[in-house]
Amino acid sequence: MKLKKRIIAAVLSAVFILCSVSLPVAAAVANPFTWDGSSALVSGRNYYISDSVTLDGSFTVPEDTSLTVLSGGSITIPRGMTLTQKGNIVIENGASLIISGVLNLDSGSSLCIEGTLSSGSGSVLSAFGKVLLSSTSQTALTGVSSFNFDFACYGKLSLSGTVTINTDALIDGAFTVESGGTVTNTGLLTLGENCKYALYGVFKNSGGGAVTDLRPQYDVSALSVDTMSLYTTDALTGIDVSYAQGEIDWSKVKESGVDFAMIRSSRGRLSDDYPMTSDTYFHQNAKGAMQNDIPIGVYHYCYAETVEQARDEARFVLSLIDGYDISYPVVFDIEDDWFIRNGYSKETLTAMTEAFCDEIKAAGYIPVVYSYASFLYYHLDMSALSQYPVWVANVDVDKPDYDGTYFLWQYSWKGSISGINGDVDMDYSYIDFAAYTKMFGLNNQK
Repeated sequence: MKLKKRIIAAVLSAVFILCSVSLPVAAAVANPFTWDGSSALVSGRNYYISDSVTLDGSFTVPEDTSLTVLSGGSITIPRGMTLTQKGNIVIENGASLIISGVLNLDSGSSLCIEGTLSSGSGSVLSAFGKVLLSSTSQTALTGVSSFNFDFACYGKLSLSGTVTINTDALIDGAFTVESGGTVTNTGLLTLGENCKYALYGVFKNSGGGAVTDLRPQYDVSALSVDTMSLYTTDALTGIDVSYAQGEIDWSKVKESGVDFAMIRSSRGRLSDDYPMTSDTYFHQNAKGAMQNDIPIGVYHYCYAETVEQARDEARFVLSLIDGYDISYPVVFDIEDDWFIRNGYSKETLTAMTEAFCDEIKAAGYIPVVYSYASFLYYHLDMSALSQYPVWVANVDVDKPDYDGTYFLWQYSWKGSISGINGDVDMDYSYIDFAAYTKMFGLNNQK
């Protein structure tokens, strides 16, 4: 994916404007009023809160009114209550804003957090005004939140709810998508040089959303799920093929509009009579796709019985693909019922998967774990494998029955593509791996 560049001057100017709001109250407030959370706010006044206030109704901060919560104070919006902000709100360092109900930031408003901002389950934060989370801020959002205008964060930002970013945004602090959190970016998000990003939930770009990553980059970081998540895009359509499809007319496949192809490279050892081998159509398919400018990745079907055999399978795959232009991942396909019937433990299967992926990663290729959703849930420890991207198989559903992060989805086994006789597996990729591997010099792409 070609990254969209953005100019952050507009965000920074908004930051300066917001910071000007947060002056010491004694100097900046000409007509201070204490607000108790139970009476209407009057237009044109500057209010402050120095203790703990819980709203006993729904209120509006008028357009030309400011509300400052002083250090040691707090304001709570309880469940069932709404605070509509048309003016300016400042939460000073040492103060708190707690949202259990609804906070609406109208166009033209501003919210500056120097202290703590938190939202609970069932809460709603809808921001059409400017939002600044300063370097001293600590923000934890658990409910539903959307940011639709200038948004900048220099402090700690933890997201475990459902969050959409529909605007130009800058994050230059600690940014964590927690387990259970889903962040959808449809705007232009910049991660600053000081941003510390960690992914335990789901981050995705959608509807033209893109990320400019200004953090120091290293090839090893580009192989992490965290970094890959920043380069997601709307679904690209692909196929996965093997000997089962027989002869393929790759020029017709290209004309059909397929964006990529995952090609079976090999399978593991079945017995002394059936040693590890390449797919009988691998070389033909790889050359045919490459000659028609279709980006390819490969997948290996696992029959390993030990960790060391899994490593051997990885080394075999690497020997097969040497010299080929592999711009999509190298995949460990672990799904066979044989493992279940023979009582293989989750620990052993996880160790085998890790061994294969470690070998692929050490060679500078992107390793991916493929299986069907229930196998991932019940037979692999996905928390131990969280550093590896996932390709999930779950057909004939609107979305996979898998809550973890995945970058590829096999959504059908009965696709119809010109140039292929019979059914073919259909896939979505949420990363343009051809662009990604070239950008970071992975998979021997330059």
